[in-house]
Amino acid sequence: MRLSIVKAIPKFPNNKETKDELEAMSLSQLLIHYFSWAYRSVSIRPREVEIEPTALKDKRWGSLKGKIDALLEKVRNGEDLTPHLSLQAHSRGYTPAASATGPNVDRWADKDFLLNAIGYHHFHLGERIESGGFATRTDEVVFARVTREKFTVVAIFDHSVFEPIGSEMNAERKRLWSIFDEHVTRGAPSGSVIISSPIATSGHPIHLVSMAQEYSWVVREMDPKFEDREFVTSLYVDAGLEEPKNPKLEWRLNFTDLGIYEKNHKFFFVLRRGCN
Repeated sequence: MRLSIVKAIPKFPNNKETKDELEAMSLSQLLIHYFSWAYRSVSIRPREVEIEPTALKDKRWGSLKGKIDALLEKVRNGEDLTPHLSLQAHSRGYTPAASATGPNVDRWADKDFLLNAIGYHHFHLGERIESGGFATRTDEVVFARVTREKFTVVAIFDHSVFEPIGSEMNAERKRLWSIFDEHVTRGAPSGSVIISSPIATSGHPIHLVSMAQEYSWVVREMDPKFEDREFVTSLYVDAGLEEPKNPKLEWRLNFTDLGIYEKNHKFFFVLRRGCN
């Protein structure tokens, strides 16, 4: 599994030194970087759609409704939403520079700052799929909270929302943080202390760090059981499947789900469900 993870993460610079650095990491370290990259994707599954008033009341909703409806139809049908996501995740998955020590290190060079900080994905609304496999880029994008079951449209923004924070935030950036603050404090009693999105000093969300640590523990504890016929049999019994004579098992990640994959019959036994 380690080699497949190293291969999957887009590296920059894409050279032997970067590859060697990833291969030298512990499994938990490697998984942190993998999850940081995979979190920027959305797993392929049907989802319920919910639309927040902050999106419906936007003056741009009417003119963009046709394009938004087309995107949401894909969401309900469980289609692959990758073409509508940012292109940066295809090339900027891990760089050693972001993990360097010392002053002036850009921790966000290989991360999506807004996704890590507020948990919202953004989706382009182009309806034509270009030759590169991505939807036509649009200035307006939809921000959404995405879980395994639900796709919640939060708001519409133009690309100025991604501009770096200087001495003062622009109007779109201010509106984004205002909407986020309203959402995370919704229903909380007055005077409550809320920690909305804890992030490690490395720039990685704490929930991804914890998930990486848990997955590495699962692999370490269960890997020796691949030679235990009773354990292997239990996988098939629990899944209601007939056990093959010579199962070929390996660890595998599907987006952020961890499981055991049986190569001959293409069974995937999910042991831990990921974040979306």
